[in-house]
Amino acid sequence: MTRLLGLARRDDDGQVLLLVLVYTVIAASLVLVVASASSVHLARKQLLSLADAAALDAADALDTGAFYSGGARPGDGVPLTDASVRASVDEHVALVGAAERFDAFAVAPSTGTPDGRTAEVTLVAVARIPLLPPVVEGWEDGVPLRVTARARAGLAAP
Repeated sequence: MTRLLGLARRDDDGQVLLLVLVYTVIAASLVLVVASASSVHLARKQLLSLADAAALDAADALDTGAFYSGGARPGDGVPLTDASVRASVDEHVALVGAAERFDAFAVAPSTGTPDGRTAEVTLVAVARIPLLPPVVEGWEDGVPLRVTARARAGLAAP
């Protein structure tokens, strides 16, 4: 009987410390993962904001040749061409310094106008994972981002 009581009163020193250590490692890992995911999400939101601003700017980029040759009616969109949209986008991203703000930044070749009235801007970049680069296998070079924004400007009647 005393042998059974001896087994029940085993010394538990060190068991709680190990449990606290394991939970601390788990909590720290969760914090690092959430912070890294938030960083990538914020980079995507910043790139999308830049694409929105560039699309709005490009929607006002009137192609004077198309406007004066074909004219425009009130209520129609501003006549655009791929060249006018691309030139406006290139000027806008250079003005805000997008190449310095984003890694591997580029304006996609699909940037232009699908219908002659809508400016469509596609930007690509790479978001770096700041806290977990050696752990995250396959994303050592970062997470590729691609965003597209569209804008259209109308002509008002005089």
